[in-house]
Amino acid sequence: MTGASTNELAQFPRPSIAVDVAVLTVTDQGELGVLLHRRTGDKAGTWALPGRFLRERERLADAVERTLDEKCDLPSLALDDRTPRQLHVFDDPDRDDRGWVLSVAHLLVLPIEHLEPVVATHPDLTIAPIRDDRAALPGKQRQLPYGQDEIVARAHDELRRAYRETPDPERFLDSEEFTLSELGTVHFAILGNDHWAVDTFRRKMSRQLHDTEKQSRGVTGRPAAIYRRMR
Repeated sequence: MTGASTNELAQFPRPSIAVDVAVLTVTDQGELGVLLHRRTGDKAGTWALPGRFLRERERLADAVERTLDEKCDLPSLALDDRTPRQLHVFDDPDRDDRGWVLSVAHLLVLPIEHLEPVVATHPDLTIAPIRDDRAALPGKQRQLPYGQDEIVARAHDELRRAYRETPDPERFLDSEEFTLSELGTVHFAILGNDHWAVDTFRRKMSRQLHDTEKQSRGVTGRPAAIYRRMR
């Protein structure tokens, strides 16, 4: 029976399986950004999402972990208990010019404080701002390879759905306490300034936050109330 099953499987063509990881952050300029690495080998010098092919009998989660460690210098210990999650399986047979490749895309959100030191010491890494659902790439490159622009757009769309109703659910803010202005920077980076008026945003979000009764210090202008996420 086992031999018959093996022979049956051998009759079907097998696509290659890749994992691609969209690592998103909010930059110091208040823009949603995506981590890219500069490829070697095939398409050398091209900026791309970190990714790799699945090895024989390898788990997807292990392939993602290996990708982040080897290509981005982000071992699991550096993720501060944040876990990449599956975003979508991109299965258009023509999406990759190398052949029939399925991409199991993953999403990972990291505060900018986690990424800046890594990017500063690795010239083959960069954070590209996301504008109009696409990564604004360095130099003359106009699109990501292997259909990865679609992955970036899908990741951004998922964040938009989450950030319409809930204060920073992915925790771009690395601190437990923050001002409404800091929270607004994150939400407007994802949703755009046209989604809410500032007053509407403040009313909607403050109802879901705990007022610590503390105020910010050391900033220009009037001190601002400091909030904390409700448990």
